[in-house]
Amino acid sequence: MAQTLFVVWREAMEALLVIGILYAWLSSFPEGQQGKRYLLFGVLLGSLMAVFLAASIYGLSSLLSGDSYDLFLIAMQLLAAVLIVQMVYWMNQHGRHLRQHLENGLSQQVSQANWLGVTFITAIAIAREGSEIVVFLSSTIFSLTSATLLPFILTCVLGLVLAFITFYIFQASQRWLAWPVFFKVTSAILLFLGASLFLKGMEGAFEFSLNYDWNIPDFLLDPAWDISALLDDSSPLGSLLASLFAYRAMPAWFSVLSFALYWLAVYLLFKVIKPRMDSTAKPQTQHYV
Repeated sequence: MAQTLFVVWREAMEALLVIGILYAWLSSFPEGQQGKRYLLFGVLLGSLMAVFLAASIYGLSSLLSGDSYDLFLIAMQLLAAVLIVQMVYWMNQHGRHLRQHLENGLSQQVSQANWLGVTFITAIAIAREGSEIVVFLSSTIFSLTSATLLPFILTCVLGLVLAFITFYIFQASQRWLAWPVFFKVTSAILLFLGASLFLKGMEGAFEFSLNYDWNIPDFLLDPAWDISALLDDSSPLGSLLASLFAYRAMPAWFSVLSFALYWLAVYLLFKVIKPRMDSTAKPQTQHYV
């Protein structure tokens, strides 16, 4: 449940930051006081949208079986990995202007006395964070059973509680702790989590192909190394590292190549494509959240 705890904690922190920005802006002038109740409605609506998405994915699991179940699980793991990289990339590009974008949107709605627009903006912002949690944990949600459902829910609740505590600590100690540093560190961990999901999906696809006697080179099945005597990935610590950082004590060469392929794609995206896009973009004033 380490993946679940980290994802819920991190994304809930981002949602709380969004709520904090919107609340502070509405509190900054008399006309905005009326919009606070609509802000609350937006938070509730966005949360319900995320819960509905989670329930839909969980309900879908009862409709699939056999190969269709395995293929859907593999697809969700790979999709979650891609979306994690996309989300980190988006935050890297636009996160510094998040406050400005949110406040500009609210200013337009308030100037038109469109309080339902405040609800809509808030709901979309919260639903975005909630849907990311659902998609990132989709493979976990999809494989839930009656025995694991309650521990999963309790882990999500714990992640939310920890997010509230962490948010309060950050708000109270901004002199020593900076939000940009927080997002850089957690974004790096998210990229490793994406690697873990990508590796699970690729390994699942590889095992699926073996069931159909596809022509797979034998060396891909051979272990690249074996350090299970040092740290077995079935041990508590090894399992934690496996879920968060794609650790493998005895990986097959296929897993090693898949892991390398993921990080090559990340490197090209952040170190080759992004700098080229930045160099062609017009310079803008930075607004850190």
